[in-house]
Amino acid sequence: MNKAEAYELAAQWHDKQSAMCKTVSRDEPRLGADIREKASYAASHHAASAAGLRHLAVTMRRESLGITR
Repeated sequence: MNKAEAYELAAQWHDKQSAMCKTVSRDEPRLGADIREKASYAASHHAASAAGLRHLAVTMRRESLGITR
Protein backbone atom coordinates (compact mmCIF):
# COMPACT_ATOMS: atom_id res chain seq x y z
CA MET A 1 0.00 0.00 0.00
CA ASN A 2 1.41 3.38 -0.96
CA LYS A 3 0.81 6.68 0.85
CA ALA A 4 -1.95 7.82 -1.51
CA GLU A 5 -3.88 4.59 -0.86
CA ALA A 6 -3.36 4.98 2.89
CA TYR A 7 -4.68 8.55 2.77
CA GLU A 8 -7.73 7.35 0.82
CA LEU A 9 -8.33 4.63 3.41
CA ALA A 10 -8.14 7.22 6.20
CA ALA A 11 -10.54 9.47 4.24
CA GLN A 12 -13.03 6.60 4.01
CA TRP A 13 -12.81 6.13 7.78
CA HIS A 14 -13.55 9.84 8.29
CA ASP A 15 -16.51 9.54 5.88
CA LYS A 16 -17.96 6.75 8.04
CA GLN A 17 -17.44 8.76 11.21
CA SER A 18 -19.07 11.80 9.63
CA ALA A 19 -22.13 9.79 8.60
CA MET A 20 -22.45 8.30 12.07
CA CYS A 21 -22.16 11.73 13.71
CA LYS A 22 -24.80 13.15 11.34
CA THR A 23 -27.16 10.38 12.40
CA VAL A 24 -26.55 11.16 16.07
CA SER A 25 -27.03 14.89 15.45
CA ARG A 26 -30.52 14.22 14.05
CA ASP A 27 -31.67 11.93 16.88
CA GLU A 28 -33.81 14.58 18.55
CA PRO A 29 -36.23 12.42 20.50
CA ARG A 30 -33.54 10.54 22.40
CA LEU A 31 -30.63 12.98 22.68
CA GLY A 32 -30.33 16.42 24.20
CA ALA A 33 -29.53 19.55 22.24
CA ASP A 34 -25.98 19.76 23.62
CA ILE A 35 -25.09 16.25 22.43
CA ARG A 36 -26.69 16.81 19.03
CA GLU A 37 -24.72 20.05 18.64
CA LYS A 38 -21.43 18.31 19.47
CA ALA A 39 -22.25 15.51 17.04
CA SER A 40 -23.01 18.04 14.31
CA TYR A 41 -19.67 19.74 14.90
CA ALA A 42 -17.89 16.36 14.85
CA ALA A 43 -19.62 15.46 11.57
CA SER A 44 -18.31 18.67 9.99
CA HIS A 45 -14.84 18.00 11.37
CA HIS A 46 -14.73 14.46 9.99
CA ALA A 47 -16.08 15.55 6.59
CA ALA A 48 -13.42 18.25 6.36
CA SER A 49 -10.70 15.79 7.38
CA ALA A 50 -11.86 13.35 4.70
CA ALA A 51 -11.81 16.09 2.07
CA GLY A 52 -8.30 17.18 3.05
CA LEU A 53 -6.95 13.63 3.03
CA ARG A 54 -8.60 12.90 -0.31
CA HIS A 55 -7.15 16.10 -1.80
CA LEU A 56 -3.68 15.08 -0.64
CA ALA A 57 -4.12 11.57 -2.07
CA VAL A 58 -5.18 12.94 -5.46
CA THR A 59 -2.27 15.38 -5.47
CA MET A 60 0.16 12.55 -4.73
CA ARG A 61 -1.31 10.40 -7.49
CA ARG A 62 -1.13 13.26 -9.99
CA GLU A 63 2.50 13.94 -9.08
CA SER A 64 3.39 10.26 -9.48
CA LEU A 65 1.93 10.39 -13.01
CA GLY A 66 3.79 13.59 -13.82
CA ILE A 67 0.60 15.64 -14.08
CA THR A 68 0.99 19.25 -13.03
CA ARG A 69 -1.31 22.20 -13.29
